[in-house]
Amino acid sequence: MKLKFTKQRLLKVLRWSGITVVFLFVLFLILNILLPLPDDIEYSTLITDNKGELINAYLTKDEKWRMKTELNEISPLLSKTIIAKEDKYFYSHPGINPAAIARAAVKNIFRLKRTSGASTITMQVAKALEPGDRNIWSKIRESFRALQLEWKYSKDEILQLYLNLVPYGGNIEGVKAASLLYFKKNPDHLSLAEITALSIIPNRPSSLVIGKNNDLIIAERNRWLQKCQRRIYRTYGPRFVDTNSSRPCQCCFSILG
Repeated sequence: MKLKFTKQRLLKVLRWSGITVVFLFVLFLILNILLPLPDDIEYSTLITDNKGELINAYLTKDEKWRMKTELNEISPLLSKTIIAKEDKYFYSHPGINPAAIARAAVKNIFRLKRTSGASTITMQVAKALEPGDRNIWSKIRESFRALQLEWKYSKDEILQLYLNLVPYGGNIEGVKAASLLYFKKNPDHLSLAEITALSIIPNRPSSLVIGKNNDLIIAERNRWLQKCQRRIYRTYGPRFVDTNSSRPCQCCFSILG
C-alpha cells in the first residue's frame, strides 16, 4: 500500500511539474511579445579606404565610440579569454546560470556585502541593451532579457553582441573601438598582453583606463594570470605548469588556444 501511495505521489508531482513548466513557457512567450527585446543598436559610422583601412569614424547619437565588428574579425584567443574569465559555462547554460546565482547568494549573505556576482555574458548583454539601477528588480529584468536573447540569437551571435557592447571606460564600447583607440590596430592583430588587458578592463572600466591606470591594469592582469595558473595546476597537474612556470601568460593561453 505504501509503495502504491509513493507511486501515486510521484506521478502527481511529475504532473504538476509538467503543468508548471508549460505555464512558465507560455507566460514567457506572451511576455516576449508584449515586452520586445530592445536590440536596435546604433554603431559609429566608419569611413574606410579601398583597402578597408579606417580613415575616419563618428560618434553615435549617444556620444559613444561603438564600432561594429563581426566575430570572425576578432582574435579567437580574445574571445576564448573573455569567455574563460567572464562566463566559462557560456555555451552550456540558457542565459542564466542557477549554480552561479546560488554560489553568489551564499557568498554575499555570509560576508554581509556584495562580493560576488552571477551575471552571465548573456545577462551582461541584456544590461548593456537596457541599462538601469543595480537592484533586485534590475536583476530580474536582466534575467528575462537574457532568456529572450537566448531565444532569438545563437550563442555566437550573443558573444558578438557582447564584444560589440562591452564597456572599456569613458565613452568607448566594444573590442574594435578599444583596439583601434588604445592600440591603433584591429582586434585580430592584438598581442597576448593586449588581449589580456582587453579581457580584464570590462570588470572595472572606470578605474582600469589604459594610459591612466597602467600599473593597476598590470597588477590585475598578473592577479588573473596567477589565478588561471592555479586552475590549470588543479586540472592538468604540476608537470604542465612547471614546464610553463617562467611564462604564466603563455601557460594560460596555451590552454585557451
